[in-house]
Amino acid sequence: MALRNVIPGKGRLKRGEMLRTKLLLGPLMALILPGCGADLLTTAPEDREEGSVHGATLDSFSVVHGIGASALAIMKDGNVIYEGVSGFMDAGHDRAIISNVMMRVASVSKPVTAAAVRQLINDGALSLRARAFDLGQPEGGVLNLQPFPMLGDSRLMDITVEHLLLHRSGWDRDSTADWVFREVSIARRMSVPSPPGRENTVRYILGQPLQFDPGSKTVYSNVGYLVLGLIIEKVSGKDYLTYVRENIFAPLGISAEDVIQARTFPEDRSMREPWYDAPALTHNVFDPNGPRVRWPDGGWHAEAKLAEAGLVSTTRALLEFADEYVVWGSSIGRLRSSRSGSSWWSWHGGTLPGTNSLVYQSGDGVSYVVLFNRRAITSDGLSYVKQFMEILNARLMLPSSAHASEVYGGASTSPQ
Repeated sequence: MALRNVIPGKGRLKRGEMLRTKLLLGPLMALILPGCGADLLTTAPEDREEGSVHGATLDSFSVVHGIGASALAIMKDGNVIYEGVSGFMDAGHDRAIISNVMMRVASVSKPVTAAAVRQLINDGALSLRARAFDLGQPEGGVLNLQPFPMLGDSRLMDITVEHLLLHRSGWDRDSTADWVFREVSIARRMSVPSPPGRENTVRYILGQPLQFDPGSKTVYSNVGYLVLGLIIEKVSGKDYLTYVRENIFAPLGISAEDVIQARTFPEDRSMREPWYDAPALTHNVFDPNGPRVRWPDGGWHAEAKLAEAGLVSTTRALLEFADEYVVWGSSIGRLRSSRSGSSWWSWHGGTLPGTNSLVYQSGDGVSYVVLFNRRAITSDGLSYVKQFMEILNARLMLPSSAHASEVYGGASTSPQ
């Protein structure tokens, strides 16, 4: 049986109040929750009833699909109306899930990266038209990386920051490979230790041909957001995590402790993270010839995926983010005030072995975030969160994907 803690809220707390309340509730939750399920109901009866419905939905979906740890948060018109968690922290189901659980968010990291890029543009430090790479072209470029072994395509000189942001750079993982997850192969070809790291990975990619002219079409790309992460660091002079904490999350009242870096191995992770449920074995990216490991626990270099798929977050942090920033489409990373009307809605999903995530937002003021520690074993790695979205949207009377006037689909991040 899944164990659940529900925190329905009425009204958004002020930034200082939010942080103080979290600090005060943390020890209380530790007393309430170990070894049993509990509801913390602090609002009016109608809110308690609504919270019970959402909690039951999360519980039942998790049980049916064998999801061991899940979290959900919902906001309406800037007010958090529900926060809940379901399940356990460990695979043995000995420790009940904690109320402030954090999980890997996979590709939901990308809207955060987009917001950071937009911030640099707003500050005048970067331009959408800036060339991503300085490859000897007259106008220069942001990143000065030497292609390995030599420039693979002259069109790489044409890639702009805007192309990267909107998945229009020229890379198509379906016709070649998702290079950010081919770390062992890249390291072997470059004769460097595995994993090769971000800069060597990009150097290798610069030695490969593009699949289409930059700007000519849209094809989802992890590589593009890997490059954006390096651009953020180069232009800001700060590491990626520091920049997004200070410039994106801190203004929303989100503590640095609630947005952290994913770690490859379990012993390096936060105590607030559950186990990531994906039993299949693969090569250890740090020791390819050694014992095999579970996919989430060494199958890829998590620390090198920050900008495209490497954040760990609470649902509240992402919920506050979704209330302020557009999460998908041509406006990704822009402040939501740039969108008008109630008919639009958008979502961005993320999937990795042991991770399924989704952030949803609509023009009528509803946003929500759902995090699972397991993904479906199907060709569609987003199957669980998309199914849950349909169920929750029906309960919240939100448009479904079948008849929305404007749909921005989330995208998959999957090691290959």
